[in-house]
Amino acid sequence: MVNLKTVILTLICSLAISTVNAQELLKTTKTWEGGKIEYHKGTAEVTSERVTLKAGAMTPFHCHPVPTLAYIEKGHLEVETNTGKKVHFRQGDSFVEVLKTVHRGRAIDGPVEIVVFYAGVTSAPNMVLADSDEAAKYCH
Repeated sequence: MVNLKTVILTLICSLAISTVNAQELLKTTKTWEGGKIEYHKGTAEVTSERVTLKAGAMTPFHCHPVPTLAYIEKGHLEVETNTGKKVHFRQGDSFVEVLKTVHRGRAIDGPVEIVVFYAGVTSAPNMVLADSDEAAKYCH
């Protein structure tokens, strides 16, 4: 005898599967600047943050000692390295931040909302300010 509850659950699951779509946003072995992505040894720690910049706001110069993936939810972001190299990202863009390279971001034409994922370790910071004591250890 067929269990009606099982049939209904099977139908619901098959409908849910047919309505799910996964779209790859990014698959890369390089940062936006072409640098190699490297992982620290140690206890893995993944962190995600929502970063919001008001219109015209600029972050201080900083670096990421760990691989950092960013997704622009809203707005237009200009990223500039301390050597003057600039790149622009807009809503829907996904990219790997430069690794250990000093850079800053600026909101262009309005506010910017970014979701950031750090593939870090418990023994290293996710972000280091360029003018901090840790910069010599983690940034170049």
